[in-house]
Amino acid sequence: MIRYLNNLKLGQKFRLLFIVGVLIPMLITDWMILSNIIEADNTNRRNEMEKCADAVEYALQEHLEYPVTIAHNLYKSQVMEDFLNREYTSPGDYYEAFYRLRSSLLFDSNIGIEGGTLSIYADNPTIVDGSGFYRLDREIEWYKAFESENRQSSLLFPYETASNTDKSLKRKVVLLMRMDKGKAGGCEKILRIELDYVNLAEALEGLDSVNSSRQYLVCQDNTIVLTESSAAEKFQPYPEFEKIEKGSYRKNIHLYDQDLTINVLPDKDQGIMFFRANGRRIFLMILANIVLPLIMMRMIEISITRRILSLERSFESETEDELQLITRIEGNDEITGLIRSYNRMALRMNELIMTVYKDKLHEQEINIARQNAELLALHSQINPHFLFNALESIRMHSLLRGETETAEMVGKLAVIERTYVNWGEDSVSIGKEMEFVQAYLALQKYRFGDRLKFDISVDPDCEQFGIPKLTLVTFVENACVHGVERKSTPVWIFVRASKQNGKMCIEIEDTGEGMDEEELKELTDKIKNVTIEDMKNKKHVGMMNAYLRLKKITKGLVEFDISSEKGLGTVVRIVMPLEIRI
Repeated sequence: MIRYLNNLKLGQKFRLLFIVGVLIPMLITDWMILSNIIEADNTNRRNEMEKCADAVEYALQEHLEYPVTIAHNLYKSQVMEDFLNREYTSPGDYYEAFYRLRSSLLFDSNIGIEGGTLSIYADNPTIVDGSGFYRLDREIEWYKAFESENRQSSLLFPYETASNTDKSLKRKVVLLMRMDKGKAGGCEKILRIELDYVNLAEALEGLDSVNSSRQYLVCQDNTIVLTESSAAEKFQPYPEFEKIEKGSYRKNIHLYDQDLTINVLPDKDQGIMFFRANGRRIFLMILANIVLPLIMMRMIEISITRRILSLERSFESETEDELQLITRIEGNDEITGLIRSYNRMALRMNELIMTVYKDKLHEQEINIARQNAELLALHSQINPHFLFNALESIRMHSLLRGETETAEMVGKLAVIERTYVNWGEDSVSIGKEMEFVQAYLALQKYRFGDRLKFDISVDPDCEQFGIPKLTLVTFVENACVHGVERKSTPVWIFVRASKQNGKMCIEIEDTGEGMDEEELKELTDKIKNVTIEDMKNKKHVGMMNAYLRLKKITKGLVEFDISSEKGLGTVVRIVMPLEIRI
């Protein structure tokens, strides 16, 4: 982990610290706080939904309380019991008893029930239908349903015709109760209270505790019998209950032997209401726990990294002459102290650099002067001491006498001397240098005759590459002096130039006397470690001169090697870069 952190930039470390040390703990804390807020909000909503269900239940009980009280009073009345059980001899006998009942009980079919009616059905064939009393018909649908349930009472929500005269269908609320007091000695009696559905629905809609934005459903089995909009739907069939929405509150009630379910639905805009109620608190929590720490972390990061980057750029300045000073110094902390220390160090370093630079410049001027002196000394070593006019007179005199060969040799010698005198540039193409070598070897062959044979081969691709002037002829001259002169048998001299492995390779080989191992080592050491003082000696000065010039023109990249064996010959091998092109 430490190795990983060491590879991160300072800004990345700050961001990692913020994420791990601040953001993640804050998110966990905020999540716990938000969870508590949501849980508390859900609890409050559930309490509200529970209160709504209790209010709906209370409204139902309150709306049914008065007709049920009347029903119980009639149920307990002995006068009513006797009236229903008596067998009447004629309709007149029945109406006489009915008027006595009305005067004693003040009985009426509505009995003060707003929008509702009360009816009593008795299994007494002598009763005349009307005015709230009816003969019991066991084939009627509501009786069959009530009988099949075998209950003492039942609260029903039928969808049937409005009346005998009005055949339109509408929703109804019906309360059925058995009047079985003294049943052993009397007939079967059922009390039926039919309430106005609209009055009940409007009573529920007017509840102060029921919020208009919260929906509730009163269900009987899988049928929705009451909702907050039931009053406007009294002529429509009861809808089926599909499924309970997530977050709903469900309360089961038992009302007059009837099982009902009150389902309170959650608010449709519950999320919006939650954020309206808690949005400011959540915003402040995010602002305090995330935004403000992020801004502060960013400001601290900028305060540190900007100054450290400025210090890093000063260290990485590409200026070779001096270190750059940091002119803008901000703050008064440890980084500021580090920047001031850097400026002090930079001033000291710049002073030292200027001192060393001046000393180095003076030394370079001395070296340049010395190299110029060395070059003049090298030039003086190869300047000729012959006069071209004298050579030309000798050549013409030889031609007049018919000595053609002598005239040709004098002409070649003049070519060589002109090359010495007309120095011009220090570099020459290999092709031109080989022409000079050809002339020199031809002149030497005139001297040695059959004792000297030579062969010159140059790859065409090598002819235009540059080489220091009069270097190859120096090694060829050494082969003639130390090879041919010391050996009585014929000697071959080979001069070759070719490209090998991306470099220029030149070989001067002779089959002369050669050197033993000690002489070879001494010569190699002298050539490779030559100085201007060594040039004052006369021995091998030409080869040392040539090597020194090769070394200068190739900036020390020349590879020089001499191999020799006593009695067999010597090979000089020169390898240098191809970039030296004229």
